[in-house]
Amino acid sequence: MTETISIRWHSRAGQGAITASTALAEILGRHGKFVQSFPDFGAEKRGAPVVVFNRIGNERINDVSHPAVIDAAVLLDPSLLASCEVNTHELLAGLKENGLLLINSPQKKLKMEVGTAQVFALAASAIAVAEIGKDIPNVPILGALVRILELAPMEKFKQDLAQSLGAHLPAEIVAGNLRAFERGFAEVTTITGKPGHKKIVCAKLPGWRDMPLGAAIQNPGSSRHYATGNWSHQTCEWTKSTCINCQLCWPVCPHDAIIVKDGKMLGIDATKCTACGLCVVACPTRPKSLKIISKQSSEI
Repeated sequence: MTETISIRWHSRAGQGAITASTALAEILGRHGKFVQSFPDFGAEKRGAPVVVFNRIGNERINDVSHPAVIDAAVLLDPSLLASCEVNTHELLAGLKENGLLLINSPQKKLKMEVGTAQVFALAASAIAVAEIGKDIPNVPILGALVRILELAPMEKFKQDLAQSLGAHLPAEIVAGNLRAFERGFAEVTTITGKPGHKKIVCAKLPGWRDMPLGAAIQNPGSSRHYATGNWSHQTCEWTKSTCINCQLCWPVCPHDAIIVKDGKMLGIDATKCTACGLCVVACPTRPKSLKIISKQSSEI
């Protein structure tokens, strides 16, 4: 490594981008590199968009601003693009000529225009579910990133990762994450995207930087415009035949995803459901009338 490498992660809160970025910095720091890891987000909850940055170099790094030019962009959740919470211009902003774009996707070819970016893909969510039982794709993506940027030998990095994760996770979860890291390192592939830089205009909702001072709510009902269902790769499924219409699910849903009209349960609003599972816990029927299911991943 002859110069500073800059990385920008695009993720949702709860997908582990900050954890992966921090682990990357700590481990490479032990290898003698100068490193930075810092996030950029407001007072947002699980599922909201998050941006995280890394700098890695052989000399002391004095610049603590957001990198204006980056070597690699990482997209942990394609639904950020599909829902227009992040647009392609933001994803590719500052990416160097022939810079690297790493996405969490099983796709073999992208529909979006990526300019001159070299595109890599990994089905990180599927790996995470298989190895740790949860859709937290940060560690397999970290494995892919270590490989494509040639940051460290796989076995050496894995040993240090085990030490970092073992400080706060049970041994079983650490073992699953190490398997996920190995698979990410081994299974990342090069895919193609369309050349060019077509700017896609999105009807984006205000972010935390756009809010008035004091986060004052100036218009009633504004939260209804946010499609919180994009925050998860899962959703809730309702079975009408076993439902007893007790509506115990309705008061525990934090996103108003339970559809009730005239005193009757009508279903689940998938545009709002984040698959938190509170309704499933509240449901008294056997078998359960509500269950969490996987959604089809977003193509970009």
